[in-house]
Amino acid sequence: MSPPSSSTPAPAWLWNGDEPSVTSVFQPIVDLLHGEVIGHEVLSRGPGEWREPQVLFTHARAKGFTWELERACWTAALRCISTLPDEQRRAPFFFNVSPDVLSDPRFGDGSTIELLARYGLNPKHLVLEITEKAAFDDIELIQRLTRQRAAEGFGIALDDFGAGHSGLVTLVHSAPQFIKLDQALVRDIHRYSYQQHLVKSLVAFASSVDAILIAEGVETWDELAVLLRLGIRYVQGYLVARPAPSPVIPNGEFQARRHQAMRALDFREGTGEDDETVGSMIIRRTCGDAGMSAEDVRRLFHDTPALDHVVLLEGERPSALVTRRHAPSMNDRPLVVEDRMAITTLARLAMKRPPEWLYEPVVVTDAQGVFLGTVTMKQVILRATELLERRGTR
Repeated sequence: MSPPSSSTPAPAWLWNGDEPSVTSVFQPIVDLLHGEVIGHEVLSRGPGEWREPQVLFTHARAKGFTWELERACWTAALRCISTLPDEQRRAPFFFNVSPDVLSDPRFGDGSTIELLARYGLNPKHLVLEITEKAAFDDIELIQRLTRQRAAEGFGIALDDFGAGHSGLVTLVHSAPQFIKLDQALVRDIHRYSYQQHLVKSLVAFASSVDAILIAEGVETWDELAVLLRLGIRYVQGYLVARPAPSPVIPNGEFQARRHQAMRALDFREGTGEDDETVGSMIIRRTCGDAGMSAEDVRRLFHDTPALDHVVLLEGERPSALVTRRHAPSMNDRPLVVEDRMAITTLARLAMKRPPEWLYEPVVVTDAQGVFLGTVTMKQVILRATELLERRGTR
């Protein structure tokens, strides 16, 4: 695709004929609970002396080529994304969009949708990150623009939250699906209680409005451990993976240490004298083989009227959960926890599941991943409430 027409031709440091001069790199955003990548932020690199993004965009703004640069970045990224395997293209890609570009009439005139379609993509593949460092002066404008883009199918994220003066105003009026904490709030958070209290309050706020809170710029395990304790589930940063020319997943070393950090958090609450672990509530339920067909599942529920759910096993390990309400559909990613997890921890974790799976039973294993049984959400909620009430009377 040729660069957008303009009264002044785009310079070579932006476009070389039909080829954008910028390149794209990708950094994963990871779900700490499962270790899975939920999306990739797309970052741009310029040629030569303009390689660093801050230098590149500052130079483009000074020369009046902000729109041309934005279009070059998008074109380079979409070309790369279009060549990825299907499973990698499904994860949303987060694109930084400055307020002046988002409010440019050319962004909403259909050309952006056309550019996506040219590479076999649509708005549902993208999340627009509105940077908080650049303020919207017109509140009605930001409401209108974000609603229009959301109606087209784009996800909306507020980037760099906490870095500027206008964040709360922008947050209220853009109603983003994603809130990305600026790295200034993350850096050395294990050293400063003030930052910790602030982030904890933002976790509660994000949960109340069903927004996904992502911590950016995570670089150390000390930072990650505190973020986990405060309730942060999604992270991005050098600790997870550095930006790369194509999307990557965290390496085995990260996954092993992530698992250790999760275990330490899960069992931290189980040390109090009035705490109990999930193992005290386990009931061994009916199991099936992972190879069962949909018809086999239907027959099992038909022949066993009292059966509420069944766990499908591969050997001794759980592979899926089927409930009577959803049968014969299987959930191949049920919530699986170890028997040593504190009940109060599980209660909070279970309530963060998607609405359709919110009240599913929880599958319980031992430390080696061997299936032990399940607990129902009624059991969890009742027992967690009893424990909390007991603490409150002391």
